Amino acid sequence: MNPTINKYLSLFNVSVLLHFVVAFFVYFPYSYIYIGERKMKILASDFDNTLFFRDGVHKQDVEAIRTFQKQGHLFGLCTGRQLEGIKYPFGGNRDYPLTDIDFDFYITLSGGVIFNKKCEVIFEKDIPMNIVREISEVVPVHMSIVYKDEIYMYRPEGEIWGATIDSLDKLTFKDADAFSFHFPEGDLEDAKKAMDYINKHYSDTCAAFQNKNHVDVCGVGCSKGTGINHVVDYFNINKSDVYGIGDSWNDLPLLDSVKHGYTFTYAPSEVKNKAEKIVGSLSEAIQDILKED
Repeated sequence: MNPTINKYLSLFNVSVLLHFVVAFFVYFPYSYIYIGERKMKILASDFDNTLFFRDGVHKQDVEAIRTFQKQGHLFGLCTGRQLEGIKYPFGGNRDYPLTDIDFDFYITLSGGVIFNKKCEVIFEKDIPMNIVREISEVVPVHMSIVYKDEIYMYRPEGEIWGATIDSLDKLTFKDADAFSFHFPEGDLEDAKKAMDYINKHYSDTCAAFQNKNHVDVCGVGCSKGTGINHVVDYFNINKSDVYGIGDSWNDLPLLDSVKHGYTFTYAPSEVKNKAEKIVGSLSEAIQDILKED
């Protein structure tokens, strides 16, 4: 064959190979799950009373998360909150944003809306507003309705964040991202009854989960468990390298779905029984995970 033709064929083959490699990592950016000799791990953490407390996030937890990520692992949230409630966790106060942690993903609204690191939606499932109105008549307590970046408070008691409305008819959107009921502090029994009622009568449109005296409601088929499954598929992580941590009943689906589940000494007994290990803090859990490297 002509040497000139050979030369151009070689250049063509190299070009094709380079384009293939570039395209592979553009469309499958996390397919390469090994870091050196270690496999990439992923930790999904609950937010309230796991990472975030009344006094904010704790320094030792932040340092542990940064160490975890520096070693090539992924850390993200799995919460009943909306994204705005994570960015501005102190009642939505814009003067006190949460800037200490660079999350790799956000499972919000109990798995109803999931975001990647860039806050781009990678999954969402909503609830028809006619269902929200129906359920609100059966459970006549303080409730919040989430739509996009907004949160609306109906029949508020105590602390108020977002916009207050005196009728759900004032909401013109057809579907909500999620909604929650807020019972008085310590009223766990009525919260459980509400959760059970919603799951019994509205299982074809939504799913309810109890978080202490709150009941979070998301789209049908969603939970913190399905949320982490979506994230694991998105990053193409081996399921044996998936970890989760949470402190309340709404974290049970998360602990059910991960290979390694953690909870706390202060968690309810049902959650402790589901977890693989019980720790005193998020940083302690991360240190335990990193011991395996």
